[in-house]
Amino acid sequence: MIIKARNLLSEGAPKTYLTNLEAAGTTVLRVKNTSGMTTSWAVQLGETNEEQTEIVIGTPSGVGTITCGSTSFEHPTDTPLIFIKYNQIVFERSTAGTAGTASPMTSGTITYQADHEFTQFDDTSGSVSYAYRTYFRNSVLAVNTTESNWIVITPSFYSLMRLRERTKSKLWNADFLDDQEVDDWSNEFKDKLTNLAIQVNEDYSLGTVDVGFGTAGLGTVTTGDFKQPRRVWVTYNGNDFYQSSKMEANDDFPDRTYISTHPYHYWFGNEIIQVNPPESGGTARIMFYRQGTPMINDTDELPLYMRGYTDGFVDYNLIQAQHKDNKISLTDKKVAETTLITNFTGQLIPRDKSGPQTIKIVEAVSGDDFLP
Repeated sequence: MIIKARNLLSEGAPKTYLTNLEAAGTTVLRVKNTSGMTTSWAVQLGETNEEQTEIVIGTPSGVGTITCGSTSFEHPTDTPLIFIKYNQIVFERSTAGTAGTASPMTSGTITYQADHEFTQFDDTSGSVSYAYRTYFRNSVLAVNTTESNWIVITPSFYSLMRLRERTKSKLWNADFLDDQEVDDWSNEFKDKLTNLAIQVNEDYSLGTVDVGFGTAGLGTVTTGDFKQPRRVWVTYNGNDFYQSSKMEANDDFPDRTYISTHPYHYWFGNEIIQVNPPESGGTARIMFYRQGTPMINDTDELPLYMRGYTDGFVDYNLIQAQHKDNKISLTDKKVAETTLITNFTGQLIPRDKSGPQTIKIVEAVSGDDFLP
C-alpha cells in the first residue's frame, strides 16, 4: 500500500541562493543571505520536484555561509536554498479508519524526498480500510509539526479528495494549481449553495442548540456553524417549553412586564440572546440555519442535499482554474458562475416532494364550474 504525502515545505519558506558553484561533498555553502535560517534547520538545495534537489541540516556561520552535512550532488551558482526546517516525514496509521487514533509505523520515518512531488512510504501490511496521517520532523532538533488531515485509500464519490481529483483530471495541465487552492474553491462554492438553499427553502440546513441563560436573561450561542435563528423555545424548568416571540431591542424597557408562559427574545450582535422574562434562569432551545463547516480532510463529504450536484462543484472549480490561467475573462467567469447557481436553485425546489404542491391530478375534475 503506497502512501504519499505532498512536499509542501518549500511553499512560502525563506529562500536565498548560492553565490558560487558548490561541488558534491562540500560542508560549507556560500550564500547571498542567511536571514531566516536558524541553527540545525533543514536546508533544501534546489526546487521541489527537480533532479538532484537534496536536503541537508545546516547552521548559519556568518552573513554569507552555512555549515552543513556533506552534500550528495554538485550545485551551480544561483541554486535556490530554501530554509524548510524539517528533514523527515513520519507516517502514522490507524487500523480503525478515521475513527481511530493514528500511531507512527515501524520504519515509517522517511527522509523528505524533495526531488519528487511527493514523499512516499510503502505500508506492506496496509489495508484499504486503514487511515493514515503524517507530520514533519527535524531529526536533530527533535521537533515535529502537527498531524496532517486524514489520508484514506478509498474516499467516497462525495468527498473533498474526489472533487479535487475530478477537477484536476479535466484540465490539460493542472501543474499551476495546488491542492489547497482547489479545496478552497470547493468550500467557497459550498458556502454559496448553503446560502442559496436557506434562501429558497426554509427547511434546508437546520440545526438546534440549547443555550442557557441566567437571571439577566443573557445567553451566548457557541455553535460554530450558527448562521441565524429561525425559531426559539424557552423553558424555565427543563420540561415545559413555550414559543418565544421575536421583539426589537428598542421595544424593551425597564418597567415592561413579561410572563413566563409567553416569553420574548431579541439579539445582541450575532450570537447573544436576551430572554424576557429571565426569571431565575433557564434554557433557550434555538432552531437555526447552519452555515456548515469547511471540508478539510480528504474524507470530508458534501451535505446530503448537495450530493446530486457534484458536477456543479467540479465545473465551478474549472471556472476558477480557467480564469486563473487567463483562459476566460472576469465577465465570462461571473456569467458561468451565475449559470451554475441558477441550475442548482432550480433543482433544489421543493424540499419535500410529498407535499400537496407536488400532487398531480390524473383524472378530470367534474362538477360546477361556477358558484351561485
